[in-house]
Amino acid sequence: MKSLLIWTVIVLSSAASKLAAAAPCQASLPAGTIIRMFPEERLVAGEALGPVVFTVTPDVRLFPNRPAVIPRGSKVLGNVMESKQAGRLVGRAQTQIVLTSILTADSCEYPIDAKILEAGRYTATRDGVVVERGHARRDLFEVLFPPTTIYQLIRIPSRGPSLVLDAETPITIKLMEPLTAQSAVSQDEVAPSFPAPSAPARIGCAASRAQTTPWPGIRQIFYPIRNRTPYKARLYMNGRPVSVLPPCYGPTMLIAFTSNFRLAATAVLATRQGQREVKLQIVPNENEDGWDIVDEAGIAAGVDLR
Repeated sequence: MKSLLIWTVIVLSSAASKLAAAAPCQASLPAGTIIRMFPEERLVAGEALGPVVFTVTPDVRLFPNRPAVIPRGSKVLGNVMESKQAGRLVGRAQTQIVLTSILTADSCEYPIDAKILEAGRYTATRDGVVVERGHARRDLFEVLFPPTTIYQLIRIPSRGPSLVLDAETPITIKLMEPLTAQSAVSQDEVAPSFPAPSAPARIGCAASRAQTTPWPGIRQIFYPIRNRTPYKARLYMNGRPVSVLPPCYGPTMLIAFTSNFRLAATAVLATRQGQREVKLQIVPNENEDGWDIVDEAGIAAGVDLR
């Protein structure tokens, strides 16, 4: 009797694992869902720029006593598009963070359209810009208070308060569009081809089997982009770095505003003299709904790594 029970458990667990493997990306959340997270690195206004990663702290679930749709520990990916220090006379420190996708432990990446509601003690605007509140009232009081008047007059040329988002700053975001399984990108479906240890480093990449389509949001659109070179590629949008793609990686989702924009990419090569960047080409993919990073001219392949 005990052996029969053991075999039943083995068969059921095997069937459950096969079902889970057949449909790896099944998360779905409605618009308006609140997600709380913490940054994985220290973000200082005026210094931080480019890709950023946040960690989801509590489980995101729709109903009590139900499995979490987005488990804790999942990653929220974004880009710091603008970062300014406080001015010397006017202007407060601010940073604009555009959230692009959620990456879960089952290798599923879900594009999102979300905005920041709260960021610790800082103020978040309607456009998702985090702004330092400043100390205008306190400074005015210290100017009018005789013992500190001279000190405040001396420090007038100094900058205002800085804006720092560290690993202990809680950030609350809100989904503006539904998160659906149909828009997810499963990295398990990507078929990269990496060079063997004894083979030459410069070989092509196998074609990716994962298919995605542009996903519209409220203020921007998400496009699929792939790195089809065996090099680490740095991606730029309008001259600003937005992401670093590993070799033979993708497709992943690229956020793009509805206005005109320009894309560029460079290969990050490690040579004996140090790191070197070489320009790559960005071409439309076979479906013409996104882009591929390629080395058609063979510029990167012609660099001597020895």
